[in-house]
Formats: sequence, structure tokens, C-alpha cells
Amino acid sequence: MPLTSLSRHNFRTIVRLRGELTLTSAPRMRKKLLRALARSPGVLEADLGKVTYLAPAASAVLLAAAATARRSGTGFVITHASPRSLHMLRELGMQRLVDAPLLPDPYSCHEM
Repeated sequence: MPLTSLSRHNFRTIVRLRGELTLTSAPRMRKKLLRALARSPGVLEADLGKVTYLAPAASAVLLAAAATARRSGTGFVITHASPRSLHMLRELGMQRLVDAPLLPDPYSCHEM
């Protein structure tokens, strides 16, 4: 059987974010997402399951990462987000940049 090489775009990279994502943590978050995008994944997943607070500055970083992913041909999805985080992301227009619906984490105990 002949061996075929996999395209570098055939895998998913997951960036798990956690804690309070604020103006102070936004630069670290940006660096983490850009490093993941530099690997040219097929899909970049931003897992917000352990995020306790998503500030507007951090939301803007996610929005910029989604736009960068789209320009480079990488899919971008957000998973395990709380309803509050999803509300902010929807208000910013994130739904237009992601490749999967922005749905609440069914196991989230966060309230709006």
C-alpha cells in the first residue's frame, strides 16, 4: 500500500484558555493563539470551558484570531463557552467568523 503524506491542514489544534481573561491577560492570550495559528492547523479550537470571566479586550483578541484564521484558510471554532461569554462574542459579531454555531456549553453552570 503506498504511503501518502497528510496535509498540514488535516489536524485540529486546541487552545484551552482558563481563568479571568482580562486586559492584562490579553497579550498572553494573543501570543498563544498566534502560536497555534502558525502551525497552520485545519481547525483552531478555542476551548473556553475553564474561563471564569471574559473581558471585552479578551473577546477582541478572539475576534482578531478568528479573522486571522479565516484569512489563512484555517477553520476557527469556540467550544465550552458560558452563556455570558457567548453573549459578548455574539454582540461583537463573532458568529460571522467562526465555522460552527456559537452554542452554550451544556455542562456550564455559569448564568447570564
